[in-house]
Formats: sequence, structure tokens, C-alpha cells
Amino acid sequence: MNHSTKPRSGSTLRRSVFCSWAALGFAAAASAPVAIAQDAADAEEENTRRLNVVVVEATRREGVTVQDVPVSVTAFDADLLENSNFERVNDLEQLSPSVQITQGQSASAGTSISIRGIGTGADNFGFEPAVGIFVDGVYRTRTGIGISELPEVSGLEVLRGPQGTLFGRNTSAGVVNIRTSAPDFDPTASAHIGFGNFEALEAGFHVNGGLTDNIAARFDGQFRRRDGFIEDLNSNEEFNNIDRFLVRGQLLWEAGEASARFIADYAQTNENCCAAVIEVPGATAGVVNAGAGLLGLIGIIDPAVRETDFQASNSPNRPFVDDVEEFGFSLEYENRLGIGNFTSISAYRDFEAVRGQDIDFSGIDRAFRDGTVTADRTFTQEFRLQDVAGPLDWLVGVFYLNQQIDTLDTIRFGAQADFYTDILLANLVGGQLFGVADPTGTVVPSLLGNIDPLTGAPALPGTPGTVPFFLPGTPEGAGQQADVFELDTNAVAVFSHNEISITDTLTATLGIRYNYENRDIRADLDSFVPACDVIAALPPGTGAALGTAGALACNPAVNTEFNGVSEDGRTENEVTGTARLSYAPTPDWLFFAGYSRGYKSGSFNIDRSGFESAVFSPIDPATGLPISDGPQLSDLEFEEETVNSFEAGFKSTLFEGNMTLNAVGFYQDITDFQENVFNGVNFIVAGVDVENFGAEVDVTASPTDGLVLQGGFTWVQAERTEDLPFVPGSEGLQLGNTPEFVLTGQGTYTHGLTPWLDGFAHMNVRWQSATNISVFEALDQVSNDAFATVGARIGVRHPDEHWEISAFGTNLFDQSFNVAAFTIPEQDNIAVYPGEPRFWGVEFKTFFQ
Repeated sequence: MNHSTKPRSGSTLRRSVFCSWAALGFAAAASAPVAIAQDAADAEEENTRRLNVVVVEATRREGVTVQDVPVSVTAFDADLLENSNFERVNDLEQLSPSVQITQGQSASAGTSISIRGIGTGADNFGFEPAVGIFVDGVYRTRTGIGISELPEVSGLEVLRGPQGTLFGRNTSAGVVNIRTSAPDFDPTASAHIGFGNFEALEAGFHVNGGLTDNIAARFDGQFRRRDGFIEDLNSNEEFNNIDRFLVRGQLLWEAGEASARFIADYAQTNENCCAAVIEVPGATAGVVNAGAGLLGLIGIIDPAVRETDFQASNSPNRPFVDDVEEFGFSLEYENRLGIGNFTSISAYRDFEAVRGQDIDFSGIDRAFRDGTVTADRTFTQEFRLQDVAGPLDWLVGVFYLNQQIDTLDTIRFGAQADFYTDILLANLVGGQLFGVADPTGTVVPSLLGNIDPLTGAPALPGTPGTVPFFLPGTPEGAGQQADVFELDTNAVAVFSHNEISITDTLTATLGIRYNYENRDIRADLDSFVPACDVIAALPPGTGAALGTAGALACNPAVNTEFNGVSEDGRTENEVTGTARLSYAPTPDWLFFAGYSRGYKSGSFNIDRSGFESAVFSPIDPATGLPISDGPQLSDLEFEEETVNSFEAGFKSTLFEGNMTLNAVGFYQDITDFQENVFNGVNFIVAGVDVENFGAEVDVTASPTDGLVLQGGFTWVQAERTEDLPFVPGSEGLQLGNTPEFVLTGQGTYTHGLTPWLDGFAHMNVRWQSATNISVFEALDQVSNDAFATVGARIGVRHPDEHWEISAFGTNLFDQSFNVAAFTIPEQDNIAVYPGEPRFWGVEFKTFFQ
């Protein structure tokens, strides 16, 4: 793709598209009563309607279905989720066209989710997601925590666009609201076991029933394992496997109008994740291969002779580890008080991930992570009070969050760190830093410079009358010994969300939220790199003059200039809200339009490499001093992200309730979009503005008994309105990993085969247009062409659901695609995180009641 010739659409076009869509919707609203007003038939249809009756609990109102709510929402019931092999949030992408999920170098810390192209991509717990994930009303503070193993899911909703007036935290792009099966007083139990390719094994069970007249309990347990699909030729290990289990207990207490639901869960993940595959070797590939060859290993597998798309070659002494231990408690209490219905949700979650990684993703032992730890301990409390008073359906609430994030990073040099630097520089510019011989045994002239024999001071290359000078060597394990960040957050929000029935057919929705937040950060950084110490002692500007050589010897991720203890903080206040109008001329048609202001708080990029360096800063010619004053925690700070969102659409129920057709057009203006971009050396926070507009269509139909069809379409334009600071020409480009067009479809057919046997078949498909997966033009060569993935499940079951046998598959046609791409640090080799291959299996379930 040639970015320079890509057409750029201006603000006028965005607003014209949105206004045209709104005009179309309300023109249809004006004519709808004439076309479909059949009062008697409508009343009968209201009782027999079959589709889209999934209750949208995210509205905080009882009994509200998809067709009733004037927002852009898609809901999935338990049957569809099971048939589509939904096991965690990652699988949602196959069903919802507006959702895009990206997994980077860590499943626990590097997974991001976006809606309408807007999300937060960061392998960094300093960034909160723009898409809020809620499980049983409890906010999961990071996407990596939200994608944890789930028990039996009873329903799921995707709300698109800002949702701040109802949800407790940073939902500037949307919400994924997940409901799990609650305890029931009728005794039930189930068990299932499944087998599949890649040695997959899955088993689980639940036990449920009443303990007393007013107390019920439920206990769930499940285990999943599967071999990895990326084969490492140096170690014969398999990466990107699955190995996790979950136990979860619940108690439900009911007494009159009061109820309380207590949930406790514990889960572990022990996986070798996440390996990358080098797709495009660059000029540095020869040096990598030379270094690995000295160890008897493969440096980089030539893609031209690679047997599969899933072969890699890493350092066998630097394992990929992504282990997670987490637990949590929540208590939801509801009661009817004198002034309204009262709800309280109290929750505590404890999450800790330990990671290890060969971060050069090749057979040379250049750099690695070992024992990196990310911990998140969060307490949340929400109170809500709501009731109906005449035409007013009102809700007020308070939300509180206390969060403690602790990270320990350990980016370190391997045994061949100096070898790599010296041979690379010898090949590029005929010099070296550390006096290490190349493979022929020749020591080439020093690049760094010489010692002036008169003054004893280092001099730059080319100074006459000097003798060779080399940097001290880099011991194996040098680098970050323990970079510790502590980020504490206290946040309070007061909110109100109200629906006003102006007439029987016209309703106004008004919501407002006040947000207060305070963050305190503490950094205790300890890096050991002898070469960095020497460069820091050189005259000002020397580090910058060294260019590539200096960056290779003293990468920002390990720069000892940043060592020490420091503290800082930030406080912010923000008011957000929503205003909507909805018009329902008949029970089968709903037209709506509205405005929402979304907000995602600012924070700190908890990454040493984000600091400004005085050593490597250019010199101000006027003063002779570095332009930068050196590292400060304010260097890591980034501002809040705000969204002004407009949308208009309609919802319709057709053909006597056998079809629903919903559509919405949207325009979103995003200020200071929190984009954390890897520039090949370090992660840079770029708060640029983005315009986002498009349209979404959802359709559900039941053309005959036993057959339900569902489909979705999304058109999204998400473009920066200014250049990224370090990427000229990025203005007007589509955000990375955001396809312009996405189509999804699902179909499920059930049919009685005999009096004692029912059959069922399900198929789902997702197609997306060609997509750039990075902002950098150099990575366009590994972007995705248009592609489709297909999943299916087919089986038989007892008519009373006593048992079920099924076969299933995902990515049935083994479609190859890339999830993310990047240039490997300090190399020009391009690596990708490949999408999952075809998985298939069989499953047996039995039910008792």
C-alpha cells in the first residue's frame, strides 16, 4: 500500500456522512406510522416475538431487550456463545464485527481490545483500556485481566461508543458486559470433556442447588490445555500453548425483595507465550545468523524455505513464560428501600503475572527478559439507587476505585550482546565498540573514538594523535536488575442516568458523570551497564553524536542515567455525559439519535525507556548544553483522552417478529488519543487527535422453525488528524489493526431426528477487508490482505438435554493472517505474531437435574 497516495477525507465529509445518516433515519421515522401502524396486530406480535429478546442488563433496567434500548448494542445468549466455541473474550472477535482484539508479546499484559477502531494498545499496565470489560458487574481493570478464563456464560453484550454515565471506569470506546450463570434453587449439575488436535484436552463441571429455603450455591471448575502451535527449531519446544484452570464458588441469598450474590474465584495460567515469527529478514539478519551459528543454533529461519508459517528459532536458554495467578471476591446486594431500588457491588481482585522472553526473537543470545512481574490489586465499590416516578425513570450512583499496580521489569543483555554490536558496526561502518573480534579473528578499528594522550580525555573518531579506546564489556545479565514501578490510583465518580417519557412514543435520555482521580507514582530503577556509565561520563553531546553506536551500547531500556528513586503524581477532574432522543412510533420500530462525551484518564507510561536523556540529547548551539534536562517522571506522563460521539440509527422488528434489522451511523472526535507506539527502540506515547466515523448494521432472522441467522456489518474510518511526532505522513492514515469493512454471520439449525434424538448444526464466519497492522510503512509488507475465518459445531443431543455430543472447529480453512507486526529491537528484521491455525475437537456433555 502506498500511503502517500491514500485519499484523505476531511472533517466536512465526516459530518456530512453523519448528518445524511441521521436525516435518513428520521425521514424513515416520519413515514413509519403510515407504513406499519396495525395496533391490534402489534399487540399480538409483542407477545409472540422470538428474536433479539436477550435482556440487556448493561442498561441497569430490568427486562430491557436489544430492541428496546436506544443505543448501539449487540447481545449474545448462552446458546450462541456455546455453539461458536466462545471460551474467553478473545473469541468475541469472531461474532462482533466492531470488535478487534490484538495479542502482542504477552497474553496477560499485551492484549488490547478496540471497538470501532478505538482501543488502547500497550504492553504496559500504565495504560487503561478504552473498552471496559465487566464480569458480573465488576470492572476488570486491564484487558489482560478481562480475558482470563471464564466459567459458564449466560449472556454477553457489546455496547459501542462511550458508556461513561452507566459504567464505572474509562469506557471511552465501549463496554463488553459479561454475565455468568448464577446459583439457582433447583438442583442441577453438569460435566463435560473434550479432545482435539494439538493434544487438546478440556474438562469441566458445575454443581448447583438450594442449601436452605433462601440460600443457593453453585460451584464451577474447569481445566484446559493444548500444545503450542509455534514450533521452535532450536529447542524443539512449542510456544503459544494453553494450560489453565479455574475454580469458582457462589452463594445466593434471597429474603423478600432483598438478595445478595457472593462470588469467589481462583485461576492459574502456566503458558509459554508469546512467540513471534520473523517474516522479513533485514540487513541485520547476517549478524544474527553468525552469532547463533557460533552457538550451533539457527539464527533466523529463511521464510523462503520455512516449512510452515509457525516455525521460529529462539535462544533455548531464554524461555517464553507467561504465568498468571489471580483470585477475586465480589458481593452484589439488592433491596427495595423506601426511596427506590438499591444496588451495591463490592469487589476485590488480585492479579499477578510473571513473564520471561527472548526479546530478540532469534537464535543469537542478544537480550532477554527473566522474571518480569506485573501485579494489579484493585478494590471497587459501586452504589446505585433507581426508581420510576411518573414519566421519569431515574438512576443515581457513586463509584469508587482503589488500585495498586506494581511492576518489576528485567530487560537484560545476553552472552552475545557485545558480539552482536561489534560485528554489526563492523559490517555497517567499519568500526566497533568493545574490541571483540569478528568471526575471522580480526579486530577492526574502534568506532567510539580514542584517548587523547595529552589530556587523557576521550575524543571522537578521526582525532589525530590518539590511541584506540574501547568501551568496557557487557557481562551476561547486565541491564535492568530490578526496575520497580508503583502506581497507586484513587478514583471517585458520581453519576446519574435518567429516561424521561415525553410522550407515549418519545423518550429523552439524559446522563451526567463527575470524575475525580488521583494517581501517585514511584520509580526505583536499577540498571547495570558499564558501557552506559562510560558514555554518561563523556562530554555533553557525545552520546548523541555516537548515533547508532551509542544506542546499541546503551539502549534507553537499560540506560543507567535513569537509575534512582523518584516520585510524582497527577490529579484530574472531568465531567462527561450523554443526551439522547428516541422515538417509537410502533412497538416494532425505534429511532434514536444522541450525543455522548467519553473520557479516559491520563496516567504514566511505566517504562524506563520513556525518559528523556541528557546524555543522548542534542546540544543547544546557543548554550552548549543538552536540550534535555535529563530524566524526570513527568517525561512518562500522558494526558486524558476525551471523545465527543454522535450517533443516529433505528431498530426494527419485521415479518411478525421473525426478523430484526438494526442500523446506526456514528461520528466520533477523539482528542489526545492515547497511542503507545513502538518506534523500533522504545515505546513512545503519542497523544494525537483522531476522527472516527462509520456505520453498523445488525440483522437477525428466523426464516423457518429451528433456523436462526444472525449477521453484522461494520464500516469504520479511524484516522489521525495530525502526524505522529516521529512518523511524518501518518496524518490521514487508518489506525493500525482497524479494517475498513467487516462482515460477520452465524447460523444455527436444530431439528428433531427421532423422538429421543435432536440434531443441531452451527456455522459462523468473519470477513474483513485488507488491513495495515502497523503505522510504519516499512511493515506494510506483512499487513493482511482481505481474509475470512470460519468456525462450526455439529452434534446431537437428547431432547431434554440430558446429554450432548458435538464436533467443533475454528478457522476451519486454516487461513493465515497476522495479528500484529513489529521491527525487532535493535534490528531491521520484521517479526509478526501470527493468528491461530485451525483447531478442531469433539466434546461430550452430560446434564443432571
